[in-house]
Amino acid sequence: MWRKHYLLAILPLLGLIIGCGGTSKTVPTSGRVTYKDKAVANANVSFTPVEGAGRAASGLTDSNGHFKLGTFSTSDGALPGNYRISVIARGPDRPPKPGETGSGMPGEMMPGDPTIPTKFFAPDTSGLTHEVKPGSTRVDLDLKD
Repeated sequence: MWRKHYLLAILPLLGLIIGCGGTSKTVPTSGRVTYKDKAVANANVSFTPVEGAGRAASGLTDSNGHFKLGTFSTSDGALPGNYRISVIARGPDRPPKPGETGSGMPGEMMPGDPTIPTKFFAPDTSGLTHEVKPGSTRVDLDLKD
């Protein structure tokens, strides 16, 4: 008798585990970021779902500005849907400037200065959008002032 109750308790959980894992299929999504016709290296590229209910995807550009997005794991792609895009690119970390406050810890480094206009740092101000459709997606982002 206890086996029957045990099975009845486990079956819904198995359905949730199997069902949830099989419904999210990512699409390989990659591209290149340029600013003033030059590759933007070491930039964080983020895709934020427009609908708000989806999952974000992100990637990091290489020295040539190329990136691959990941949603559930590195470089696995993005889920189909409409996205707003942000790109954050800064120079190398640097010591604090005179008058700049930080934590006061010895050897503290501050984030580097922006290498692209800061309007691209947020999906609401970047003006960048893209629809990821089933199949492979390429997204080239040529940033303008």
